[in-house]
Amino acid sequence: MKKKKILLINPLRVGRGQSSVQYMATTPLSLPLLASLTPPEFDVTIVDENQGRINFDEDVDLVGITVMLHVAPRSFEIASEFRARGKKVVMGGFFPSLWPAKAEPYVDSIVVGEGEHSWLRLLEDFKNGRPLQRFYRQDSFIDLSEIPMVKKAFMPDAHCYHVETTRGCPYACDYCSVTRFYGNTYRHRPVADVVKQVEQLTDKLIFFVDDNIAGHKEYAKELFRALIPLKISWSGQFTIFTARDTELMDLAGKSGCRFLFTGFETLNTKNLKEMNKAWARPEDYPELIKRVHDAGIGVYGSFMLGFDSDTKDVFQEILTFSETNKVDLALFSALFPIEGSKLYGKLQEENRIFEKDMTRYNGQYATFIPKNMTPEELNQGLLWLWRNFYSKMSIRTRIGHLLKNDKNVMQFSSDNIYTMEQLMVFLNTAFKVAVEDF
Repeated sequence: MKKKKILLINPLRVGRGQSSVQYMATTPLSLPLLASLTPPEFDVTIVDENQGRINFDEDVDLVGITVMLHVAPRSFEIASEFRARGKKVVMGGFFPSLWPAKAEPYVDSIVVGEGEHSWLRLLEDFKNGRPLQRFYRQDSFIDLSEIPMVKKAFMPDAHCYHVETTRGCPYACDYCSVTRFYGNTYRHRPVADVVKQVEQLTDKLIFFVDDNIAGHKEYAKELFRALIPLKISWSGQFTIFTARDTELMDLAGKSGCRFLFTGFETLNTKNLKEMNKAWARPEDYPELIKRVHDAGIGVYGSFMLGFDSDTKDVFQEILTFSETNKVDLALFSALFPIEGSKLYGKLQEENRIFEKDMTRYNGQYATFIPKNMTPEELNQGLLWLWRNFYSKMSIRTRIGHLLKNDKNVMQFSSDNIYTMEQLMVFLNTAFKVAVEDF
């Protein structure tokens, strides 16, 4: 019997700052995970539109699309093209899960929330010729011991491999949609399962996709100890306040952590209180950054701009802070309201949201009227910050300390050995290319 063919798609990212995709993008873990879950009686192909073109005339039976908010319009176009050719189309991911009514007109079915169980039920219906349900939902959050081993064959062109160890986050910041998607949960994958997965992926840098890999300190320490013998290089996301625990940071460095993505978000305590993150203390940032560097780990900081307490001085303030404290990499975003969040409700009530184009809800455009600057001043300030932070002079200022750190030698791919300095130059170059889009 001829196997049915499934095509899984990651839509093209849009908006300013997307040129770096060619340097850094890796297909979202959700697609290789679903492909690995799919029974062998199906043939599965993954197409990441950021890396290659979609053949709309390809002989496929079922199309699955993973969708974030700012790529929703492109996902609608993709779905419409395939449905016009008589193909069944399903969507999953944050956008259709949080706003299913917006996606429903374009698809045959929507997988809402976590998809491990729902995907298998959908495939069972499809295989047996039953009509697809409009929505597939799981009754409860899965036990992370059920996550399959992702096959390396489904990540052949990745610059780095994605691996999952936890889901959810112990915090509930008002600007974030993680808690809305995963609920008020923070779950751990068995350490032995993580180690087994990582052992299959040691030839490239590994990125742990968890929103907060160190949200439970004892679990994180157990995991890091287990990773040490594997001699890998990895990066991940966790709060800078993790650096208060020197043992945890030491274990992270010894286990191969090469840079830490952390959300500074703002240096203003009023802003932190406004976003339900009053527990963060900006005055502690310099010492904590130093501790991360002392553990041999680079700092990749995320900053958001456009809060009610931000003035036009905020751009210079963040640049000065970043250079003074040697923040190795940074991501700068305009605050944007996610429908259903407290921020959205507040701004909508004040009639300050003006942007209707979903492609602009990617952090690189003003989407509402800030209190202490115009939308255009926010846009221009954001551009100024990107350009100055990724200037040659700023790069030398920020990563010069890495020249003296001999232990930061890492294997970034199977045939290239990079020092930390070389890695940071590579990543800075990628982001500098992104700046050219503005």
